[in-house]
Amino acid sequence: MSFTFLSLTLKRYDPMKIMYSTVLRSLALGAVAGLVVLSTPASAQTYPSKPIKVIVDGPAGGINDIWTRRYTQRLSESMQQPVVVENRPGASGSIAAEAVAKAAPDGYTVMYGGMNPLVAYPGAGGVVRYDPTKDFASVALGTMGYPVFVINSALGIKTLAEFQQRAKAKPDEFLCGTAGQASVQHFACALVSRALGIKMRTVPYKGGSASLVDAASGQVQVAVGYTAELEPFVGPGKLTVLASFAPNRLPKFPNAPSFAEAGFPGLELPSFSGFFMPAGAPKEAIDRFNAEAIKAMARPEMIEWRQSVGGYYELFKPAEYAEFVRREQAKWKRMSDDLSIRAEQAN
Repeated sequence: MSFTFLSLTLKRYDPMKIMYSTVLRSLALGAVAGLVVLSTPASAQTYPSKPIKVIVDGPAGGINDIWTRRYTQRLSESMQQPVVVENRPGASGSIAAEAVAKAAPDGYTVMYGGMNPLVAYPGAGGVVRYDPTKDFASVALGTMGYPVFVINSALGIKTLAEFQQRAKAKPDEFLCGTAGQASVQHFACALVSRALGIKMRTVPYKGGSASLVDAASGQVQVAVGYTAELEPFVGPGKLTVLASFAPNRLPKFPNAPSFAEAGFPGLELPSFSGFFMPAGAPKEAIDRFNAEAIKAMARPEMIEWRQSVGGYYELFKPAEYAEFVRREQAKWKRMSDDLSIRAEQAN
């Protein structure tokens, strides 16, 4: 499109013609400015300019759901846009991951979680309809922490030694609930079985919180969970913590030893959760979300809560976080091979 500007050669002063010329010039310049605005990429506009949806890779009440809702409350305040949570549990988190991978890469669809669907499950050969290394942009670390090993309190077993003795005497008695095939919890059950020299069958659920519900009711006997999601079961005495996969005792469970303290060194199992966007998301969106997530974690109440549940944190910029995720993917692939864990196993 081209514009012709009128120029008038006046032999004498004519205010009406001068005004008409000025109006036409203004309209033409406005049209050109409008074209410039229309040609500006959407990513160059201020982010966020509309609500953000965060898809959680686990069920309501699970550890990732708990962390997501604590984060999003603060992110909504700081970014001045609603941050809406949507739970899509199942298939070791791969249902949520697939939804995010296929979403528009505009910065307005985000996944929280990632440990199971991007690291543990595909590393164990899980068939997924996305590429865990290429289809996601690593945005911001959520938190890092250690799971704990729990047992149904009605069994009357108080220590890891008692559990080991009972499991060796009755090898078919114990079912270990997990968050899905080749999930962190599945790996944890396998590590316990090998270290204690016992046999346990694993039972996959759509998320860790569902396995804890069944462990508390006796549908399975043992399970693996995280401090924040265990409080409703341990406090009322439905589940007993036998040991943690942390290097030291966890603040919430001061009477429960670490596996190393209980005589089984090497059973540390750190895991993480965090934010991911579809690959190709605007750099502005990634950088802003990263900065706001770090600010949220720096708030005193978030630090206090993280420390109370035995979590820890590292200040990752997006590129650093992406490199960390790549290292975790390689590490858990090696662990899968070492433990002979495959995603298609029945137990």
